[in-house]
Amino acid sequence: MKIQKYIFVMLLVSLSLGVQARNSVKEMTVNGLKVVFMPSSKQTVAAIMFFKGGTANYDAKQQGIGALTLAATSDCGTQKYSKDAFKNMADKYGVSVNGSARYDYAAISLECVKPYFSEGWKLFTEAVNHPVFEKKELGLLKQKLIAGIQNRKSNPDNTLSDMCMKNTFQGTRYAYQVPGTVETMKAFTQDGVKNYYNKLLNANRMVLVIVGNLEEQDIRKMVEKDFGSLPSTPVKPMPAAIATTIDTNSLHTESRKLSTNYIQGMLGAPAFTSPDSYAFRLAFNILRNKLFEEVRTKRNLSYAPQAFASTGFIPYSAVYVTTTKPNEAVTVMVNEMDTLKNDGFTDTDLRDSKSEYTTYYFMGKQSTYNTAYSLGVAKIKGSIDMTTHFIDHIDAVTLPQMQKVFSEYANGINWNYLGDESMIDKDVFNRKVE
Repeated sequence: MKIQKYIFVMLLVSLSLGVQARNSVKEMTVNGLKVVFMPSSKQTVAAIMFFKGGTANYDAKQQGIGALTLAATSDCGTQKYSKDAFKNMADKYGVSVNGSARYDYAAISLECVKPYFSEGWKLFTEAVNHPVFEKKELGLLKQKLIAGIQNRKSNPDNTLSDMCMKNTFQGTRYAYQVPGTVETMKAFTQDGVKNYYNKLLNANRMVLVIVGNLEEQDIRKMVEKDFGSLPSTPVKPMPAAIATTIDTNSLHTESRKLSTNYIQGMLGAPAFTSPDSYAFRLAFNILRNKLFEEVRTKRNLSYAPQAFASTGFIPYSAVYVTTTKPNEAVTVMVNEMDTLKNDGFTDTDLRDSKSEYTTYYFMGKQSTYNTAYSLGVAKIKGSIDMTTHFIDHIDAVTLPQMQKVFSEYANGINWNYLGDESMIDKDVFNRKVE
């Protein structure tokens, strides 16, 4: 009882803090650059410069150029700091500056403690404004990333993930491999990387998010000083958010000798702009709990079955399992989806799922970096409301709404199988959720 009371009190405190944080988020435009600032009482600061577009900014022949270019902004030196000088300063002050790429955006991030924010900001602004992509260092970085791509292929989960995206989204930019391929990575040149980054360095393509124990007027001055002269030219708008529907079953297999078999089924999902997106995420959270109970606890067919919904510009949902008994595991998973689709969710299911999501939300906001990241992604998607009012959206979900959206998108399944092909019965994988 004491533990339950403690959890309840902590949730009330978190909700109160969440409301305060929501009301304190400031949005501003400084010389064309969109800026989101959220004050924090914590002694850590996070700043993230987002670049819109992701894989929409290049074609299939350039898979991986985002990953290489963004990593190079901090790994290959800047006009003011050589690679070693940059690293030494970062190590001296405990500053982390990193570049990364995703399907819908890329980012350069800063994390540091408040007393060394000035030093961290110097490195961060240099990485954003003045990366030099030094030829020798860029070559070394390419070799490092190529080794990572090769190692990625040896990991069954990574291989399965690549299979799922390629087989489900063939012909779209979500079929690209964001880390790149060995062939594409080898082909990138210094000039190509410079030209790509120069296209990204455009105020109309960028969003800056800062979370920390700072003052709004100081933020404005800093941004004006260090990002006030960014190029600002017209760009194509972000690709429109869409829904993904999968109406038929398919099975894609790859034979590999493994101690267990890796299976993931890809399903459709509503567009993230739809209110149904929140209902769908709650539904798949319930499905995840059902799968854990039926697949692992009751039948011991897998250690960690999963179900999740992705909310990118091209959304999808998925069920996942590793098992030595693929037919039995898949049968149970489809049975559970059938049950939820036909017999329906319960009020208890919805209540518990909302409670879990509330907990996840506030746990995710414990770090300034995670808070900044969620604000930036929401802004790129159209509105910070998607994260500042996330709990409101979750609370608004009704049982009929959740039932309707699950029934609409839990139909066909694109199955992807990595392991012993002789163990599978294709009829099992051809069975739709009905």
